[in-house]
Amino acid sequence: MELLFAAIVLVIVAFAFMNGFHDAAITVGNAVVHRALTPRLALALAAVFNFIGALLGQSIAEVVVANIVDFPPDHVDILLIVLAGVLGGLVWNIATYLFALPVSSTHCLFGGLIGAGLVFGATSSGRELFVSVLAPLILTPLVAFLLSFLLMGVVSAVVGATAMKPLFRRSRMVSSVLTGALSLAHGIQDAQKSAAIMMVAVLAYTTTEPVVLDAFSIDWPVRITIACALALGTLLSGWRVARTLSVRMVQLDPVKSAVSDFTSTSFMFIAALLLRVPVSMSFLVVAANLGTQFEDRRAGGRMRYLVPVLGSWLLSLPAAAVLAALLALVLLPAR
Repeated sequence: MELLFAAIVLVIVAFAFMNGFHDAAITVGNAVVHRALTPRLALALAAVFNFIGALLGQSIAEVVVANIVDFPPDHVDILLIVLAGVLGGLVWNIATYLFALPVSSTHCLFGGLIGAGLVFGATSSGRELFVSVLAPLILTPLVAFLLSFLLMGVVSAVVGATAMKPLFRRSRMVSSVLTGALSLAHGIQDAQKSAAIMMVAVLAYTTTEPVVLDAFSIDWPVRITIACALALGTLLSGWRVARTLSVRMVQLDPVKSAVSDFTSTSFMFIAALLLRVPVSMSFLVVAANLGTQFEDRRAGGRMRYLVPVLGSWLLSLPAAAVLAALLALVLLPAR
């Protein structure tokens, strides 16, 4: 059991690292592409604010443990579900990065736990899962697209007569501030999901009593471990996915970048602090970037890159679930 728990800790830390590595370039991509920040400064800023955000709150964690799966009473089964679920999500996360596609780490994690849970007989409330988890993940990008489109229209009408050079300079300043804010919101959202699952594993390993998640609380060592992994992944992030979202898929300028970043950041904070529901930052940024395109009839998303991105959005959760279920079948004899 000691080796099983050690493997789980390593896999969850790797997942949090890959979460930061995959998402950081998306967070700062708009600002870097339009020279609001240098790449090195942008990633350092994102890493600091991701770390701070990862230490704040646990309302998202409570939703995660309450609504994804109802873990079985056997402690070994709980640990095996966590191992297979997180590993399945990690494999899909890495695969999408190699293909330069955005992915929702939330989709990966939730899909993996659902797939592994089904193999080990875990149950879940379909209604609670849909209302608290799946619906926000699916609907928020659609709403973000609409709001970004409307906001871009308002901004264009207000600043239409402004000289381009000072307008772009102010837009870059706004993007610089929003990069830090979006990174803070990303830390609040995504770190809690990994920390919640690690805490479930800790409880299953350290107690002999039934694991009770009603009075759920994340210990500080778990928070700090996940925060460090997320921040380190952010600091070392690559640029493959950022080029897809901020350069190849859309035609952005500093104003459109600022509008997109404002939309994404607002959504992330509203979801984390007011609605207390998990959302995907990656696809909020995708949707917000696309929303800025259609105010200008000459712009628009490039279908060559847009179609694979949409495919990643729709397939990530079921793909992670299938991978985790296959891994769970391999681990089933170990129960």
